[in-house]
Amino acid sequence: MTYYDTEEQETVIVYEPATKLWDIYTTVPKHINRLKNDYIASISDMEKDVEGKTIGVRLKVAKLPSSYTFNR
Repeated sequence: MTYYDTEEQETVIVYEPATKLWDIYTTVPKHINRLKNDYIASISDMEKDVEGKTIGVRLKVAKLPSSYTFNR
């Protein structure tokens, strides 16, 4: 398996009031690379294919940087 099909790719950012954390999950290759390269928090869950390629990541951050957008 390689990356998810384009129709199945998603990036979801959810604020959890109970924990006061932002939960970020993505299967979009560009967003995966950015989250791995721009260290804003430790990755809590990493999904890999059979070849070892990262195809999904999840992390939680206390503060989402105000300039942090995925439309660059």
